Amino acid sequence: MSNKARINYILDVVIALAFILSAVSGLVLWLGGSGGYQGGRNPAYQATILSVSRAAWHDLHLWGSLVIMAGIGLHLLLHWRWIVCMTRDILLPRRRQTREVCPTA
Repeated sequence: MSNKARINYILDVVIALAFILSAVSGLVLWLGGSGGYQGGRNPAYQATILSVSRAAWHDLHLWGSLVIMAGIGLHLLLHWRWIVCMTRDILLPRRRQTREVCPTA
């Protein structure tokens, strides 16, 4: 396995795990309700969901989403030449004989 393939694989695994974390925490926050008014005497506000506080679920969701955004940005940077080449081939079609072969992603 080449070094570039190994980097792509690790990056894809990190993005996938962050997506799972963000999706699960998003579902927990969505299905767990709003928690009600955040001040005053609201016993539901400090309730835990699966033994984890609402604030911790929110933080997990936020950090998972930030890791996804950073991972996708890095993924786009690593594949930039391929993206530019494919876009050029689609938007500016040329004769097949003179077409540049795009590098593998």
